[in-house]
Amino acid sequence: MAKLLFPDFLDHPEVYDAAETHWKARFDTLAEKYHFTYTPYINVFATNGDKLRDGNPIFSGEVKNLNRAVRIIQEAVEQPDDFFISAWLDTFPIDEDNPLNELVIPLVLSEETLELAERLIVHWLVEGLSKEEMERVLEEGLY
Repeated sequence: MAKLLFPDFLDHPEVYDAAETHWKARFDTLAEKYHFTYTPYINVFATNGDKLRDGNPIFSGEVKNLNRAVRIIQEAVEQPDDFFISAWLDTFPIDEDNPLNELVIPLVLSEETLELAERLIVHWLVEGLSKEEMERVLEEGLY
């Protein structure tokens, strides 16, 4: 049985903020360990200034010198033993002439899916797998 993390994050703003902080801390640890810098690239605030807390994204990080990014979409828990993680490559239209290459990872957050997500992030940002190599990893579940 998966140990779910922040299972009620959509119901309580303070739990959502804790989950968001958890993702940032994990990404900061990866950035420090593998010597890269990143910045958020998706606005999580409505036009009236309210914070959007729908889980898409719960975290976004762009590594400018690589023209690569990671977007984490945290999904709601539907079953007590929920185990869900997926991933795909996409582009994000920050610059029409040079769109940002993005790894999108939707998941139900658990200790297990967090580890799998981190492996995918390392493949994408640290090992620098090509799009073709990354797609093979995703298709074959080699993470």
